[in-house]
Amino acid sequence: MKDRLERFPEEALFPTPAVRGIACLVAAALLVILCCLWYVQAVRGAEYREMGRSNRVRLVRRPAPRGAIRDRRGEILADSRVSFDVEVVPGDVEDMDEAEEALGGILGIAPEEVRARIAAGRSYAYLPVTVEADAGEEAMLAIEERRPGLAGVQVGVRPRRSYPHGRLLSHVLGHLGAIDPGEFERLRERGYTRQDFVGKSGIEKRCERFLAGAAGAEGIQVDSRGYLDRVLYRRDPVPGAAVYLTVDLATQRAAEAALEGEVGAVVALDPATGAVLAMASSPGYDPAAFLPPAETELIRALMSDPSLPLVNRATQGVYSPGSTFKPLVALAALESGAISGETRFTCTGAFFLGRRPFKCWLEKGHGAVAVEDALMYSCNVFFYNAGHRAGRDELVRVASAFGFDEPTGIDLPGERAGVAPTAAWRERRGMRAWYPGDTVVMSIGQGYLSFTPLRAATLIAAVANGGKLPRPFLVERVVSPLGETLLEGRPETAREIPLRPGDLALVQEGLRRAVNSRYGTGQKARLKGVEVAGKTGTVQVGTEERRKNHAWFIGYAPAGEPRIALAVLLEGRESGGFFAAPVAQKILAAYFGVDLHG
Repeated sequence: MKDRLERFPEEALFPTPAVRGIACLVAAALLVILCCLWYVQAVRGAEYREMGRSNRVRLVRRPAPRGAIRDRRGEILADSRVSFDVEVVPGDVEDMDEAEEALGGILGIAPEEVRARIAAGRSYAYLPVTVEADAGEEAMLAIEERRPGLAGVQVGVRPRRSYPHGRLLSHVLGHLGAIDPGEFERLRERGYTRQDFVGKSGIEKRCERFLAGAAGAEGIQVDSRGYLDRVLYRRDPVPGAAVYLTVDLATQRAAEAALEGEVGAVVALDPATGAVLAMASSPGYDPAAFLPPAETELIRALMSDPSLPLVNRATQGVYSPGSTFKPLVALAALESGAISGETRFTCTGAFFLGRRPFKCWLEKGHGAVAVEDALMYSCNVFFYNAGHRAGRDELVRVASAFGFDEPTGIDLPGERAGVAPTAAWRERRGMRAWYPGDTVVMSIGQGYLSFTPLRAATLIAAVANGGKLPRPFLVERVVSPLGETLLEGRPETAREIPLRPGDLALVQEGLRRAVNSRYGTGQKARLKGVEVAGKTGTVQVGTEERRKNHAWFIGYAPAGEPRIALAVLLEGRESGGFFAAPVAQKILAAYFGVDLHG
């Protein structure tokens, strides 16, 4: 050991005065730090802990106002207004039982219900949970008065969807709803949260990406009771774009008023462009029923209602066309050469296929009739003969050409297609046999044929405009908050149906007579000062024991220069001439400004 120590110099074992001075300074610094720590923790610890608790920084999401939906003239159909919501920030609540009791008294609900709502909406301790959406002014005042004793309870201000016209245009506008779990995975990437509502049907769904806007955010500092201390950061929300529809509000009001108390649908189009002027389905519903605070029982009642108020019958109701198919039978027979404008068939009240009679609606018969008067009278026997001569394939061809078996492509979700019994359709159904009687029945629009009221409107529009089958559209344009046009609806022809002008003129004349002749089945659609052309239809549905009729009217006006084409369908009504035609008259009167009582 001695030898090893001898190797070290003496100054290494005994520090110099300079080294000892540095060591003293370090020791003094450590002592000061220890004293400060003791002072902070022991003397002022409680004060600093309270200061730490009393100032919190939070990121608050600011939802964007949803864009307005307007009619073609700018009238508001759906908008956003300010909603005051009662919210709870669970992490700020000092006594949850006390808070639940107080809120229950203010809102008029049981404390257990308050607890359930908080539990259902809670995700993170410092994210607000909405306990009551769109609470009244009285509740707001009560909360503000008691707020010093209700830590964690606050009033949130957010945009809320508003439908100022109630049920009007409900199926076109659609409604909002909570985000489904499957939807959320897709929408989360676009900035949505689970608390957001999205379009579930109608234009609200179709134009969601334009209407939603972009949420903003604020970084705020709050005190121990959740009161705002200061705003640290702000990004303003971007409001949604405005969607302008092609709908004419006066015509829409008339359509819905005419359908009051009925089960059915109306569609009115501009026959030149396909722009939808009115679309109504009855019964309807109030889209606001789906907004918070939504009554679960009310929504269940709407969904289980046997009259199907949530179904847009204009685009989703599929019906046999009945006699509204007769103009196409006439065109098929004329175009194929099966008949000509000179062809007459004698109606004695029935057409016989072998020994089997197929009856006309007029038992005594219409006598000898050509195509124009056959359309005017809606003579079944004429069309039994014409369709039988033209044959199944020709009738199916014309039905398919006019789009029976395909959706129209309208800018609404959920549209259904009808049926044209093509060879492919028959094969899918396993139908190996087609009997001559099936062709005869199809000649008056019964049997396997079906279409929607919207397709019926495009059909008659094509007859009116010379054979151009329009693709209907509802969105006229989408305009950003800065006035920039983001989307513009343009007229589009789905297809041009080759029709000989002479054949088309015969059919158009028959439709004109059907309304304007004293013998026409559609005379209840007649309008003073405006010549209307159209066709009625009555369809038998159901079993022999539970049979009922549906009533149709399709038409256009003015007959010479069409500006509007429309289809009316009424479920459970006995006659198109007596029930559907008057509905059409009211709608046309509103569109042309004709006083029906003058």
